[in-house]
Amino acid sequence: MILENTLYHTVSIQDMDNGQHLATISLVRESQIFKAHFPNLPILPGACLVQISKEFIEEHLHQKIQIIRFKNLKFLKTINPDEFPEITLCFSYHKNEENYVVSATYLKNEHLFCKLDYLFITQ
Repeated sequence: MILENTLYHTVSIQDMDNGQHLATISLVRESQIFKAHFPNLPILPGACLVQISKEFIEEHLHQKIQIIRFKNLKFLKTINPDEFPEITLCFSYHKNEENYVVSATYLKNEHLFCKLDYLFITQ
């Protein structure tokens, strides 16, 4: 996992009965990504949110994946690690005829940060 331990640490992972998976992550405030994006006002880049979700799916499947198309990608609220040092990724996926479909959200309590829906294939 590329960003694990440099941008975030995994606090916990739960597999729910309804096929959902919850991953609580702790953001590494000292990460170079936060120093560059942006100095004195750190914000977690949207591309990193996509990458983190991809890493958790790869870990769950025990194989690499390739994202082939986004069906939905909405960034609703910025994530500042000073304000939100810990966030939760809620994701589920299922296989259709040709590929997998993912639905994922990032949240913390009543704050909804991002919604992702994409298609991927395994490699």
